[in-house]
Amino acid sequence: MKKQKQFRRYIPVKLKEALDQLSYERKDDLYTIIDLISRKEIYFKSDYQNRHGYTEISKAQFKEYIASSEHLSNGLQFLIDNKLLLQNPFYIIGVESKKYKIPREYLGKTVPITIRDKNINKRISDKIKRNKKMKAKNLEFAKTEYYKTFKIDIEGARQAILNKTVTEIKSLCYRLNLIYSDKDVLDIIECKNDYIKTRFCIMLHKEGYELDNIMHRYMIYNTRINAINDGFLFFKRNSTNGRLDTNLTSLPSFLRPFLIASEKLMNIDIKNSQPYFLYTLIMHKSEIDQTELKRYAELVIGGSFYEYLAEQYKKQTGYTRERHQMKNMLFKIFFSRVNSYKEQKQFFGGLFPTIMNHINQTNEEKHNTLSIQLQTKESFTVLDIILPLLEKQGIRPYTIHDSFVCKESEAMTIKQVFIDKVTELYGIAPALHIDYLINEKPMEDDELITDFDAFIDEMNKLDGGEDREAA
Repeated sequence: MKKQKQFRRYIPVKLKEALDQLSYERKDDLYTIIDLISRKEIYFKSDYQNRHGYTEISKAQFKEYIASSEHLSNGLQFLIDNKLLLQNPFYIIGVESKKYKIPREYLGKTVPITIRDKNINKRISDKIKRNKKMKAKNLEFAKTEYYKTFKIDIEGARQAILNKTVTEIKSLCYRLNLIYSDKDVLDIIECKNDYIKTRFCIMLHKEGYELDNIMHRYMIYNTRINAINDGFLFFKRNSTNGRLDTNLTSLPSFLRPFLIASEKLMNIDIKNSQPYFLYTLIMHKSEIDQTELKRYAELVIGGSFYEYLAEQYKKQTGYTRERHQMKNMLFKIFFSRVNSYKEQKQFFGGLFPTIMNHINQTNEEKHNTLSIQLQTKESFTVLDIILPLLEKQGIRPYTIHDSFVCKESEAMTIKQVFIDKVTELYGIAPALHIDYLINEKPMEDDELITDFDAFIDEMNKLDGGEDREAA
């Protein structure tokens, strides 16, 4: 008989130490509960939610792993009674599920626990198999390749996460005029020696709460790479916008160079992606002035769109803005409620009046209408048109929404297929940026909003709208 595979669950090291001091017959239940809550926290949208939010998890989600209602209830209550798990008591039966949170003092290094319970292991295995069986419209060939080849250099990725976290903590301490050695910082992360005292000293400062955010990101990054390393993959199309959601699309850019392949990986990225796909949506609209549209297209395709906006903004206001700041501004113009950011929209409307009017009309009832339209157009172009053409040539790249991650030997073919087909579809193709994945510049924390997906989530939060489905 084939031996059943035993899976790992990941527990904060100090929480594991606390559990080691307590007696409980079914500790695998406790490890599974804690791990599931930690995994769900990767979908928090903001630092505020990281600090104060609770994860909503239904009983059905827990029971995917712990079938017995009695065992589940006993495990949850044991953790809550021993202050190893927080529960938000405010929920509405039939409307929302109970919400849970790992206490912030346990943020830090995690340890892998091998699950011995055969029923939990079987259910984890079944969950992985169900993920593999999920259909992906027009992309079954890509899904097969993804599950076969998507792997990560786990040790390299872990070291990169540690280095990034150390740098962020040292930068925070520098801003707070605090001096700690590298060993002190490592102790904060690994929960050793006087780490509680050190954390407390940092948190006493007004901006010290940022330590909480840094530690939470550290755990989230590790959760993502552990899932890949353990083969806990997902590959599904978003029902709202048709985009492909995978472990790769949710992987931070600084960890992408640690993907494993038979040769060097390259990234082919569509320049000015959202402005370009707006062009494809409005190119045949009778209400759009054609001279205005032509000027817009030339700037977008030529790669000077944001520089042009910055130049015009300085002329009109006297203020100098960098490229990423203009990109932020454009996203506010495109994707916020009609009555938000009036000055920015007035500025853009002065340059492109009929395009601005179209944007306002599109977002009049729901402010995320244009964002969904652009994402849908992008996903249709990349996933439904380009990928099947590449498949005919035996090329199966990974995709990150508006970019292709591919082998070095495939890059030029992908570029040519893309340009030829997109030109046929829309009359003109956008510029492409091609570079080795290892050279990809990670986004700095203060520039994260320039990522389209992060920005949409931020706009939904600020405008009181609902967040889109988490990838």
